[in-house]
Amino acid sequence: AAGGAAGAAGSATGGGEGAHAIRYHSLHDNTYLRFFTGHTAPVLSLSVSPKDDVFASAAADETMRTWDLRVPGCLGVLRFPGSGRRPAVSFDPEGLVLAAGVGGNQVKLFDLRFASKGPFATFSVPGEPRDFASICFNFDGKLMLVGTAQGAAVSIDAFKGTELQTFRGHANKMGLPLEACFSADGAQVMSGSEDGKIWRWRTHDASLVAAQAGHRGPVTSVKCNPTRQLVASAGEEVCLWLPA
Repeated sequence: AAGGAAGAAGSATGGGEGAHAIRYHSLHDNTYLRFFTGHTAPVLSLSVSPKDDVFASAAADETMRTWDLRVPGCLGVLRFPGSGRRPAVSFDPEGLVLAAGVGGNQVKLFDLRFASKGPFATFSVPGEPRDFASICFNFDGKLMLVGTAQGAAVSIDAFKGTELQTFRGHANKMGLPLEACFSADGAQVMSGSEDGKIWRWRTHDASLVAAQAGHRGPVTSVKCNPTRQLVASAGEEVCLWLPA
């Protein structure tokens, strides 16, 4: 799921108004405002622009689509055929750059205004091909973080594309797509884990910080509020965290 405009949220579904639709959900009265259809396989990643009503999706049909909450049809389609790997998408903090983790080991950066012209930068993530669970920027857009289903998260210089740190130790024997994110101030990296904990590391050297326990099963999603010290995590249940 992903956040939407004020009082609304977005989520992916396999049914409703067309298979694999994205639903625009009003939290005010618990109704669906709009269905966005076009993907032909499960939607695996959603990201909403921090600046306007545009959002992006990536699916198992090996496409990434951009949308506007006010318009039912998609704005554009980018195709990444032949990879067979799980993709992920994310906007930068200014809403100008769209990052796509595709092909198992590539991060492509698009200028949203000229996305149809292709990426203006492509970075290779070292190591064997991976399934991207998530991709995100830190608060100033200088770093990117890739979460994977292979038991590691990787930080990348968003300008040079060089690998900076690898964050390991959390349990993922089942190969789940475990999301990772930066803390609001960028000082820490957080990731879900099969052991029901939120694992944390210092961003600059990947040293471990005490994990946070609270879930009964695997934690697959972790999000940090960009302006407040609030963390949300999800697995079988949703937990909200405040600093001690």
